[in-house]
Amino acid sequence: MTYKKPLCLVIGAGGVGVLTAYSLFKADKSRVALVVRSDYEKCLSTGYNIQSCDYGEIKNWKPDLIYRSVEDAAKSGEFFDYIIVTTKNIPDGPSPVYATIKPVIKSNIKNWPSLNSSCSIVLIQNGIDIEHEVIDLLHREGSAKNKFNLLSGVQMIGSIKVGQCEIKHQSKDSVLIGPFDPNDQEAVKKSHEFVKMYDTPENFVTFDHNVRFSRWKKLMYNATINTMTAIVHLDYSRCLEFGKNTTEAGIIRPAMNEIMAIAKSEGYEIDPETATILIEADRDLVYKPSMLVDVEKTQLMELEVIIGNPLKVAKKNNVATPSLKMLYYLLVIIQGRIKEKQGTLIFDENTARVVQ
Repeated sequence: MTYKKPLCLVIGAGGVGVLTAYSLFKADKSRVALVVRSDYEKCLSTGYNIQSCDYGEIKNWKPDLIYRSVEDAAKSGEFFDYIIVTTKNIPDGPSPVYATIKPVIKSNIKNWPSLNSSCSIVLIQNGIDIEHEVIDLLHREGSAKNKFNLLSGVQMIGSIKVGQCEIKHQSKDSVLIGPFDPNDQEAVKKSHEFVKMYDTPENFVTFDHNVRFSRWKKLMYNATINTMTAIVHLDYSRCLEFGKNTTEAGIIRPAMNEIMAIAKSEGYEIDPETATILIEADRDLVYKPSMLVDVEKTQLMELEVIIGNPLKVAKKNNVATPSLKMLYYLLVIIQGRIKEKQGTLIFDENTARVVQ
């Protein structure tokens, strides 16, 4: 009997998405489809050029299948065994995750191959409680005969898009894959399968036994250092140096302590030494975290999933979070400024009010 490779659809062709697609392609245990959008014509003609610290220099790479949009992927007639989402998660933006993936969820249901089949949705995205909007979508669109598995991907990777179909990958790809629901045995099985599909000699991928704990630990960085740099519009090293006696002790550590307290209220004990490790890791590297890059490019930030959702958990569990609240309140204003520049929010200067 001929083995049919699973078909993986990667949604999101930025630095993270392209490297994710390439790793799957190189591992050669699956077929890889990529939604490319704005670079579609360029990708079709000459493919991607990737400068990677893991894989070296790759010229003119193309995935097995290329789609201009999720809608085009949905119209292809293909059944996607894995739907891998690497886009930014911005529920307060024009394209929340559930709306992005809805067309291909519906087409997968239409093209469902057999009662024994399943589809795994892998959210390789930042934040906490990101799975709920997808669960709600599946409840609305699915049925008892359609088995969807929801997998988490916590990825540490320094990969950015520097030009049309040009990717620069600067730090080793490290990924944790696991089920959002640890009691879902099919999701556990598919998580292990994905780890095997993604594994290459160059990257690091492993099964995540405790998805929520891993996500709280990543928020130790994202909800504190990432947010701070976006507010002050400075790289991390300058933030430390310009506020030698105040940045770490007065901003970063208090905010990290609050993330640890919120996680503890849910039963997750984060080693306090984690704070020191994260603070020191990039001290000597002039590096712009993702939220700062978003602000510089007038792109919406992953504000709600990175800091808004943790604050909701804190409120529910009566955890004091003065530092995180201040960071969040300032970022809400900055997000509003970005929305105004993008034209999705209108401020009427005659009435001094937001009218849309």
